[in-house]
Amino acid sequence: MNIPIGWFVALAGSLYGYSLMGGHIGDLWVPEEYLVIFGAAIGTLIASNKWRNLKNLFAAFAGIFRNAGHSRTTNLQLLCLMFELLQKIRRDGALKLESDINQPKSSPLFQKYPKVLYNPRLVEFITDYFRLMMDGLVTLQQLDSVMSQETETINQEFMEPSHSMMTLADSMPAFGIVAAIVGVIHTLGSLKAGSSPSDTGAMIAAALTGTLVGVFSAYAIFSPISRVLQQMADAELKPYEAVREILIAHYSGFAPMTAVEYGRKVLYTDQRPSMMELQAGVQSVTESRAQG
Repeated sequence: MNIPIGWFVALAGSLYGYSLMGGHIGDLWVPEEYLVIFGAAIGTLIASNKWRNLKNLFAAFAGIFRNAGHSRTTNLQLLCLMFELLQKIRRDGALKLESDINQPKSSPLFQKYPKVLYNPRLVEFITDYFRLMMDGLVTLQQLDSVMSQETETINQEFMEPSHSMMTLADSMPAFGIVAAIVGVIHTLGSLKAGSSPSDTGAMIAAALTGTLVGVFSAYAIFSPISRVLQQMADAELKPYEAVREILIAHYSGFAPMTAVEYGRKVLYTDQRPSMMELQAGVQSVTESRAQG
């Protein structure tokens, strides 16, 4: 991801500009100010989130530094899986799909697509709605409504880490001011002890460092994290929306290939397999079934 590169550019540019003005970088190292700022930030983050959201936040934060999420290969496997499921319903009937839906981990059909099977929540999402369709009692409008509600709930859960990080970013300048005020209080208290003007100036400079660190960390560190987490959440939701579009198209009477194409169009362009790639994947599925 670009986060480490961006952090390096922002920090290097700021420090280099400060040194060009004649500043000494060592003067910015005031660990007491950092302790006040980041101690308050961590405490506020813990106090304002449930443990479920904290775990999701840490997991999402770790995903920033690796290639997390759905790639073109993963989404191609998803589309091919959906095609094969719909094709099996059309060819053999819904009852023939019951064992695959009830036990996807042991299903040879699902095992052909390990990148999809690696995401248990997505697998559960798929199997739940195939069970609804197999019952034959739910209408198209009801299916559309309940899938829309669930995807909205999933989206809210995926967006929680981003919202928490943005709230923290908005709070960092205030924590910087708190650290600065603490430093000023210490400076004024030292005047009673008869500190020299040079010592007083150094203490005021150290206090103002807290404001600098608070503002810098808000806009150069935590705000970009929040934005990246939002982008990751949006990309993570797309496969669910693709499954929804595929099932709605299938329920509307479209052929499996057409229904899968509806789902493909929902995906982001950098994570969307091309139509030729999808056709090649579907063709390999059809050929392997014919050979079997």
